[in-house]
Amino acid sequence: MALVVTVYTALIIAIGMAVYAVYQYFASPGMTVLGLILQHSWHVVAYGVLLYLSLSLVLYRNVVRPVQQLNVKLYAISKGDLSPVSVDSNVEEIQEIAQVVNFLLAQIEKAVPDVSVSELSESSQELRTIAHESDALEDSAKEALVGIANQVDEVVEALAIESLHRQEGAGGEGP
Repeated sequence: MALVVTVYTALIIAIGMAVYAVYQYFASPGMTVLGLILQHSWHVVAYGVLLYLSLSLVLYRNVVRPVQQLNVKLYAISKGDLSPVSVDSNVEEIQEIAQVVNFLLAQIEKAVPDVSVSELSESSQELRTIAHESDALEDSAKEALVGIANQVDEVVEALAIESLHRQEGAGGEGP
């Protein structure tokens, strides 16, 4: 991004120098066109290099690096990390994006019930117990309860595997 800004800025400087060179050509008739080009071209190159270096540094610190931080955090969110986002930027728009991501995370945490794996396991056992011990239920109802208990067990197993993968990936895996 710094390169694009620098190229456009150097182009504007070159146009400004060309206009000034035309003015100087008519104001000082003793100068040749080649002499004016050589005299003014080094300004464009010097300003272009200075602009590139300064804009690269400023844009990297204030825009590129914070956007990369947001990108890494969004990747972590996709892997289940719901910790808040903090970015180091004084660009208001980037701070607003971070605030929206934090609001989204808060909404996700509100929407997801806080149920532990052990609670789910206990619930599936209770369903099985009810299905096997209840004389008031028909066989189809008992089979349905056992089926639900099996589905809960599958969810518990999937959560356990996902938790294991998260713990393994917490050691520095990134996008």
